[in-house]
Amino acid sequence: MTILTPSPNPTKILNRSSTHNILTILSPAFSNSIYLATILQKLLSTTTIFLVFRAYLLSLILLQQSYYISSILLLQSYYLSQFTYWVSGIAAKGGYWGVKTGAGISWKALEPVRNKLFKEFMIFVLGAGNGVFLAVFWPGWLVVGPTVFGVWCLCV
Repeated sequence: MTILTPSPNPTKILNRSSTHNILTILSPAFSNSIYLATILQKLLSTTTIFLVFRAYLLSLILLQQSYYISSILLLQSYYLSQFTYWVSGIAAKGGYWGVKTGAGISWKALEPVRNKLFKEFMIFVLGAGNGVFLAVFWPGWLVVGPTVFGVWCLCV
């Protein structure tokens, strides 16, 4: 079987007279369509340029407004931080004063209680039958202990 064989159907060859009839019918449509295509192309280019210009102006306006807004927000945050620093300083000073005053008042109010506890502790330590506490808390051990240790080191 051969691939390149002539077609069994007769082919019609277009000649000038057969195409002339088609062109005479379509030529007004072609001329109008070319005219309409040029008008549409000009309209499209004008519209595109207009839209690009409007987008450019809008982006410039948005950029400028965002710059203004960001600078305003930056200034407001700066002033707010300064105000917060000032208020926290006042609060810290007031808190320090309150704690100091409260601690002083509490210390003075609890002085009788401290004196009573100290008296009870001394009675407990120095009272009868508490010789062990007296021996343990005797301040003379600071002198006697190192002396005994030194004598022991010399003897050994």
